[in-house]
Amino acid sequence: MKLTELNDRSMPDFIQKARTPALVAFTAAWSKPSRTMFPVLEELARQYDSVVQIALVDADSSRNSLNHYGILSLPTYLFFRNGRVVDRFIGALTKEKLTDRLEQDLQKKK
Repeated sequence: MKLTELNDRSMPDFIQKARTPALVAFTAAWSKPSRTMFPVLEELARQYDSVVQIALVDADSSRNSLNHYGILSLPTYLFFRNGRVVDRFIGALTKEKLTDRLEQDLQKKK
């Protein structure tokens, strides 16, 4: 599955209607840590195709979302379940660390 790109208008609808848990990554093209994560996130989107929806939010064009969720560093990841944030983590991570974190979040029950 391809990464979903979100903005201030599309994010609320995406979160509320997600058919699976969702990982939303707040990134920016100018952020080197964000850029290093793009290929990892694309790979995880394919790997977790029917298990987790993975989306990107461009920090420069989505200031309201950044303020709403208190995003201060890039990249920041929010893990949503049933429309609510259940986990938050920050920074460039290896694929293995991000996969471990996803697996931990998926194991948690509501």
